[in-house]
Amino acid sequence: MDKQSYARNLLQLMDEEINSEESDIEEAQFYGYFQMYMPDGKGVESTFEPLADRDTYLHKILQIYEMLDPDDFSGNEVPGYFNSKASDVRSDILIDYGRQFIQGLKELIVESSEKIDTADAAAYLAGIKEVRIIAHGLIDDIRQQYDPEIYETISDIISEHRDYDEPIEVLDEAYYSIACDYWISYYLQWHRYGLKGDPFAPYFELYRLGYSAIFSENKLYIGS
Repeated sequence: MDKQSYARNLLQLMDEEINSEESDIEEAQFYGYFQMYMPDGKGVESTFEPLADRDTYLHKILQIYEMLDPDDFSGNEVPGYFNSKASDVRSDILIDYGRQFIQGLKELIVESSEKIDTADAAAYLAGIKEVRIIAHGLIDDIRQQYDPEIYETISDIISEHRDYDEPIEVLDEAYYSIACDYWISYYLQWHRYGLKGDPFAPYFELYRLGYSAIFSENKLYIGS
């Protein structure tokens, strides 16, 4: 199945009218697609049915629905994104996830160094001074002052290893709109890039617990 045929299949699942004269279905049309299956993910398996690696995609995406509290969907207003509620987690556990994440990124940078200029990112990660837990509500202030080196390099690495003609590429905006976070999107699609390990798994574990992780001021800040 080619990319556009897959897109038309998805539009049918959305009960959207398909214009036979429309040549290209844009990725933006699927922004918020996975929200259609909130809160329990029932029916989402049909999304991946046409794909050879359907089981891998399904296994990953179901983790997102497992985060949700069905009670949040019982009223007139429901969440628009897949946000987990922050729980009371010991600082040492959060810091350990942070250190695992840094190590995973270091290994990814080394693996990719022959194809991508990773020197600045490698130097940045080597210079991380601290994994710091901050008080609830402060992470958004840190987010405004993030250090760009590592984010730009990771984006370059992923771009080098993705097939833009692959059917699943149609859901790029859908994956991003799960949390408006490219790194969550990378985690959920990691196997398609053909890279080693699972460097974003610790990042996802923090997200599942209701926390964000931001690189800023040569530190990794973790907060809710």
